[in-house]
Amino acid sequence: MVPAPPLDLESKTLPELPPHIHPWLRAVVTLGFLSFIASVTLIFLLAYRLVQWRIKSKRTNQFVILIFNLLWADIQQSLAFLLNVEWLRLDSVVVENPICFAQGWLVSTGDLASGVWCFVIGLHTFASVILDYRLKPRCFFLSIVAMWAFIYGVSAIPVGMFAEQAYVRSGIWCWIHHDLKDLRLWTHYVWIFIFEFGNVIVYAIIYTILIQRIRSGYYTAEEAKRVKAISNLMVVYPVVYVVCTLPLASARMAAMSKNPPSLARLCLSGAMITSNGWLDVLLYTLTRRIMIFSDEPPADDNGIDTFSAFWSDSGKRFGAAVKIEADLPSRAAQRKAARSRNRGLVSLPSRDDSSEDLCGLGDKDIKMVTTTHVFSEPAHPADVEEMEAEARRMRPRTPTGRWSEESANMKELELAHIPD
Repeated sequence: MVPAPPLDLESKTLPELPPHIHPWLRAVVTLGFLSFIASVTLIFLLAYRLVQWRIKSKRTNQFVILIFNLLWADIQQSLAFLLNVEWLRLDSVVVENPICFAQGWLVSTGDLASGVWCFVIGLHTFASVILDYRLKPRCFFLSIVAMWAFIYGVSAIPVGMFAEQAYVRSGIWCWIHHDLKDLRLWTHYVWIFIFEFGNVIVYAIIYTILIQRIRSGYYTAEEAKRVKAISNLMVVYPVVYVVCTLPLASARMAAMSKNPPSLARLCLSGAMITSNGWLDVLLYTLTRRIMIFSDEPPADDNGIDTFSAFWSDSGKRFGAAVKIEADLPSRAAQRKAARSRNRGLVSLPSRDDSSEDLCGLGDKDIKMVTTTHVFSEPAHPADVEEMEAEARRMRPRTPTGRWSEESANMKELELAHIPD
């Protein structure tokens, strides 16, 4: 074990928090609590879904498992900043307090893990959407184990070198000693910046390829409209991660160059980075809800179909709607209709000179000929979700409700009596 640097004014216990820092630190704690609750709620929902899917369908979905790992990273990150409530309670930052070591460890693992899984999700999106490629289940789960081994292995280096003295006061919370610049750089900030720029590059490539495919006619007109919305949506993923993590990383890098940030700026940066959790929950719940709330595990080969742009109306793909309008016909159309009635045939006029023919079977009987077009195509995840929702809505809740519904349906089938 290497001797730890001595505690100085910037790293020893802070006996009293500056009064103007209390509101800033409360904001950090509040956002950390929000991220913690949101991440825990969604991770329990995903755990339930994964178990349910495994029991019903004997399979899971790779993307949902990656989201599960990202949420576990967000929980660690949000908990690290939520622990600042202890410093508010004590009105001081006590290095000897066990909370100091726990906070330093969670800051290291949470920040690094969040970057790793955001980047891995970007790579998985690129492979599934652009390359139509997925890892085999064995390789996929081995990759997950390898990622966590990397995260905890890198984060454990300071602890292995300095044991419980690895984490001291660093600004307004606890982390690695400010004199251990190389350790901060190579066990944390290098990787944070790699994953930040890696995320931007991966999603920029995805966006560029999708736009090029739209322009080249790779998709149909309807598909191109949807893919355009989804490609715009993908820009949000790297933006959220970079905006949340860059302020704190840049502030710490400035401190390494003998230009330490103010405590208020540090709190603002902490509030932004701990917002990763609730923003991830909001983002993935809105844009990949079919992956999270589906009763059946979505197939891994769906690719871009698993995205949904929440601001666009996807329309209803199943069911039927009948619209009857009574337009005042022109004089020529009226004369034409009169001649048709004399022959026992009625045509309904329309603006585009097309018509649906009503075949006269007598003075009181009318038969309308309707043409139905049937299209056959693979069902999209949104289609499955829509059909499941429709089935749940139509399913009677009680036997009494079932019989009453059947009676109502029989009444609807009765033909109205036409008086003589």
